[in-house]
Amino acid sequence: MVTEAWIVKMRNQVSANLKHALLLESPSAKKPSLPKQTIGILSFEVANVMFKTVHLHRSLSDAEISKLKSDVFRSEGVRNLVSSDENHLLHLAVSEKLDDLSRVASVVSRLGKKCSEPALQGFEHVYEDIVNGAIDFRKLGFLVKDMESMVKKMERFVNATCSLYSEMEVMNELEQAIVKLQRSQQHQESVKAFEQKLMWQRQDVRSLRDASLWNQTYDKVVEMLARTVCTIYGRIETVFGKKDSTLKRDR
Repeated sequence: MVTEAWIVKMRNQVSANLKHALLLESPSAKKPSLPKQTIGILSFEVANVMFKTVHLHRSLSDAEISKLKSDVFRSEGVRNLVSSDENHLLHLAVSEKLDDLSRVASVVSRLGKKCSEPALQGFEHVYEDIVNGAIDFRKLGFLVKDMESMVKKMERFVNATCSLYSEMEVMNELEQAIVKLQRSQQHQESVKAFEQKLMWQRQDVRSLRDASLWNQTYDKVVEMLARTVCTIYGRIETVFGKKDSTLKRDR
C-alpha cells in the first residue's frame, strides 16, 4: 500500500505533514521557506476545475439524489434504453460520479507538484489509497466541515477569474488599438485618450488578479481542492454506500 510505505519512509510524519499542509495544525516553530509560487496564467484552467468541482458537489445534494432516484431512474426513456434495474442504475451513477471526481483529483495532483508542502506534492498517492480503501481518510482530520462556505469561496474565485479573463481581453484590445494609432502617426488626441483608458484598465486587471485565482499560491489552491475532493468522496460513500464494489475498484 502506497501510503503505508510512505508513512514508514517519512517516519510516521505523513499525517502530521498532511494536517499542517491543510492548515489544521499550527507548527510549533516556523522554518524559513522559499517563496511560494502563484497560479498565474493557469488560473483559468483552475477556475474551470473549481467550477466542475462545485457542480459535482451540488449534484450530490439530498434534493438532487432524490430527483435522480424518483424522476430519472423511473423515466420511460431510461428504463427502455438503459435498464429498469435500480441497483444497476445506481452502479452506473456512482461510476459516473467517481470518474468525474477522479478527473478533478488528477488535475489537483498535477498542480500539487508545484506546491511547497510534501503532503500536497504527493496528493495523488493519498487519493489513490483513499479510493482503494487503504487508509481511512475520515480519521486524518482534513475533511471540509462547512462545504457550503467552501463552495461559496470557490465560486467567488471562479467568478473573479472569469471577470479577469474578460478584462484582460479588453486590455489587450486597447493595447493593440494604441499600437495601430501610433503607427499611423495621426490622431494624437485619440492616442492619449486610449492610453488613459488603458491605464484605468490595467488598474482593474491588477485588482482582479488579487481577487481571483491569479495571485493565489499553489499551496492555498491545492489545499482547498484536495480537501474538497476528499470531502466529496466521503459524500459519495454516504450517498451510495461504502460497500458498493465500484468504490473499491482499481484506478
